[in-house]
Amino acid sequence: MVKELIKSLLGEKNTARVRRLKSSINAAKSTWHTLSTPQNPRDSLNVRQLISVHMLEKALAVGNMKYLSAVKYPELISNISRLIDMGLPPDDYTVAVSAAIIRSALAAIHGHEDEKSQLEALVSDRKIPAQNFRGGAEVVPSAEILKHTNFDFHAFVSSRHSVRKFRDKVIPSPVIREIVRDALYCPSACNRQPFRVYYSEDRGKIAEIIKLGADGFIAAGVHDCLIVTCDRALQNPAELDDQEYVNGGIFLGYLVMSIHAHGLGSCLFQCLRSSMVKQDRIRRAFGISQSEVIVCCVGIGELEDEVSVACAQRRPVETVAISLDS
Repeated sequence: MVKELIKSLLGEKNTARVRRLKSSINAAKSTWHTLSTPQNPRDSLNVRQLISVHMLEKALAVGNMKYLSAVKYPELISNISRLIDMGLPPDDYTVAVSAAIIRSALAAIHGHEDEKSQLEALVSDRKIPAQNFRGGAEVVPSAEILKHTNFDFHAFVSSRHSVRKFRDKVIPSPVIREIVRDALYCPSACNRQPFRVYYSEDRGKIAEIIKLGADGFIAAGVHDCLIVTCDRALQNPAELDDQEYVNGGIFLGYLVMSIHAHGLGSCLFQCLRSSMVKQDRIRRAFGISQSEVIVCCVGIGELEDEVSVACAQRRPVETVAISLDS
């Protein structure tokens, strides 16, 4: 697509210039990716470990005993110790969930007594709270999954609107944490959950978030705002680019619906990707790491008695849901 765009601007005869420009664009993109994703050994090990233990969970869920028996458990157990030696605390998510998942996998297969002893010794010596983390697979009756589905979902999602004017109140921290807790049940690649939601109850900091994260009149009635990021450090460099926006976008969908379910309004300020300068300003202002991509800022607030919103007519469903059978 880049090549065709450049051709349309320069003409078909300028093929050498097209190649040079395309190469420069790709190099710049690669450089930006490298600079924004520090190749930290701990981060690299962290993401490898998360992918590996999630593969164990998937194997347990589908009963793939051949895979489970072939896993190099000593390496995975050693990685837990290495991550702690690299500075992660024993109750860090990757450390504790790894121990919980590996314990479940070893319990499901015969043998491997040395690895089981090694893991239990590590958990005890390093005081890893593996018992507080769920890991492995479980059997859930379908009735349990379906018992919460008997409600009018269409009415729920269609009653949510993008609201740009709220009561002049700051949402308390406990409410924000409940909203984020529920949004974290969204799917993410290999359950890495690379999301962060930055918030404050300090009106000065909130005003700075709004100033940096929203443009013009759309923020005039917003008195509280969240910063949503996705950490590239939890993305394998070999993976497709832009995964932070794929995973971050899924999380945002759950987040705004969680906000709605908690009786509050929201509006997404999606103006950041095109401005690396603005992203850097936000990072510097709030101490956000360079590895985190700022996916979006979210205005949030308590609704007034009456709310004026854009009609935002949805497309006809037949133009979006395309049958491959016709």
